[in-house]
Amino acid sequence: MDINIFLEKLKKHWIENEIPNISIVNARFIRDLIKIQGTKNMLEIWTANWFSAINFALELKEIWWKLTTIEFSKLSHDQALENFELAWVSKIINAINWNALDVIPKLDEKYDFVFIDWMKRRTHDFLELVWDKVLPSGIIIIDDVIKFREKMVWFWEYLEENNIKYNTIPIDIDDGIIMIIK
Repeated sequence: MDINIFLEKLKKHWIENEIPNISIVNARFIRDLIKIQGTKNMLEIWTANWFSAINFALELKEIWWKLTTIEFSKLSHDQALENFELAWVSKIINAINWNALDVIPKLDEKYDFVFIDWMKRRTHDFLELVWDKVLPSGIIIIDDVIKFREKMVWFWEYLEENNIKYNTIPIDIDDGIIMIIK
């Protein structure tokens, strides 16, 4: 199977069904970061139809490292497992179906890359929960920080109160990400 055709089909599906997902531009940018950083163990918090997870796993697969991804929806989780098999990345993905706020405290691993893209009003909670699980010099990416800024008031306050340095990068035409290097 041609992975690019498969990713195009996933993209078409999420556009037709109005499923929120990262853009192709964001996916390419993050894949480049994974490559440049030499990411070995990545955590993703929410991924809709798993377009992002497959993109990230394609980079991690090159060096046989690992992605843990958390999805709340049982339907999305089950579709993801099928998509992982079709994309030949299932062996490097640990897919967890549950509420990330409950799962993250139970994770015993350390991560060198974290991608957060779920419940914008709870972004500060996710960041707080993963902070001690991120290795020094690890990268944390938070998606949709421009478009949904008003939903993330507590997040911006959390960054300021904790003196967390970050860069806002306007990657998409209408949105961008925050990158934090721990």
